[in-house]
Amino acid sequence: MTIGTAEANSGLSKEIFVQLDALLSPPLQQAVDAASGASKQVAQEALDGARGNWRRLAFAIANGVITHLTANMEISGIQTTGNVSATVAGATGAAPPGPHTHPVNLSATQQSVTFAQSGAVLGHVK
Repeated sequence: MTIGTAEANSGLSKEIFVQLDALLSPPLQQAVDAASGASKQVAQEALDGARGNWRRLAFAIANGVITHLTANMEISGIQTTGNVSATVAGATGAAPPGPHTHPVNLSATQQSVTFAQSGAVLGHVK
């Protein structure tokens, strides 16, 4: 989840701006298209100004939504599958009847183990 930038050129802020622009710009674009002379320039400046405000609004919305979700979202019921490998290496301790040790070198892999989330829901969403 990427917030994006205040210019709304990436991340969620861009996606929000695209929707705002698509919904809100047609009447202003019609005013630009219908105007002529100095009025056309004023209408275009109004559209450009509105788009700048929509970009900042999109960034504010994206920032609030993603910040809230990453701070408050709890995920449960997650399962994944993987392999578990274990290796034990070393030597035994000396014990009667003799003062000698024996080398130990064991390894094993359990294939396709299913891991289920425990009751602890601590973590971070990205």
